[in-house]
Amino acid sequence: MNPILISNSILAVIIIGIPMVGLIRKVDIFESFIQGGKQGFDIIIKITPFIIGMYVAIGMLQASGFFNILLQYSKPVLDPIGFPAELLPLAILRPISGSGSLAMLANIVSQYGPDSIISLTASTILGSTETTFYVLAIYFGSVGVKKYRHALATGLIADAAGIIASIIICSWIF
Repeated sequence: MNPILISNSILAVIIIGIPMVGLIRKVDIFESFIQGGKQGFDIIIKITPFIIGMYVAIGMLQASGFFNILLQYSKPVLDPIGFPAELLPLAILRPISGSGSLAMLANIVSQYGPDSIISLTASTILGSTETTFYVLAIYFGSVGVKKYRHALATGLIADAAGIIASIIICSWIF
């Protein structure tokens, strides 16, 4: 059977099914929809300061030349162990910001070319890691979670595993 037809059918069942279940259970569907929209707006208001803070911090790091200095001093240490020093700023920025790391990936691709091992590894790192600090700040902050120490450690370990695996696998495959 055609996968697109299956996908579209599932989507149609969900779009039609949810209101039908609401009607069967005698739920005021429009009022529930409006209430959900109000809750979503409240969450946006709660997370806006966290988002602004993240973007300001990233902008300060980039404008200060921190990543250039880091690249210059880390290259002699990272090259012997097979870690491309050009990817260190991306590896540091990825847990903080998705859009910042995407911009850094675009910069890497334009500088080294889309088919270079550096660009391919950077793309794999982007797909193998998560924006850990962003998730903690936004999602945990929006629901009021204060104790996220274990989530932070777990997220950073997973990010490190994704980065290391990306470098090893890309150097092996490409």
